[in-house]
Amino acid sequence: MIRAFVAVKMPGEVSEELENFLSEVRPLANIRWVKFGQFHITLKFLGELEAGIIAQVKRSLEPLKHFKPFTINLSYIGAFPNLNSPRVIWLSGDEGAKELSRLSKMVNDVLFEDEDLPKDEKKFKAHLTLARLKGGVLPEELVRKLGTVKNFSWQCSELFLMRSELTTKGPIYTELL
Repeated sequence: MIRAFVAVKMPGEVSEELENFLSEVRPLANIRWVKFGQFHITLKFLGELEAGIIAQVKRSLEPLKHFKPFTINLSYIGAFPNLNSPRVIWLSGDEGAKELSRLSKMVNDVLFEDEDLPKDEKKFKAHLTLARLKGGVLPEELVRKLGTVKNFSWQCSELFLMRSELTTKGPIYTELL
């Protein structure tokens, strides 16, 4: 079984800028921060799939892999369910959100048209996960520092099918398409 998702990735130079920002905030809280090189926006989480289904998913996604470029600008931090009781801390923005939503819908449509996958009825919220935690209250200094986040922008023109291997040191992501 292969744990997989469809995503757009943050390019290297923008990832480095984000990593510089995170290097200042990571010491402020003992939580599970996303590692450098793994920054992405998930368009569709697929779960555990058999290798044969993965091959079908690759074929279905191939026509969507490259698309007309659009700008993504991530400019503010939030949390699920909220910053007062966070489980996931994320980075999001308004520029590119509509295009990402449209792309997520296209991925859903093509996969559920051809594949035997469970339909995901959750409303898509474009975000890039920064950290995961088991709840609790964030230190005030961390919340204040997160509020100083700058803009992270790039031209997005490609989506990826990714494998997610869960390890004790955190997930390892590998491109499948």
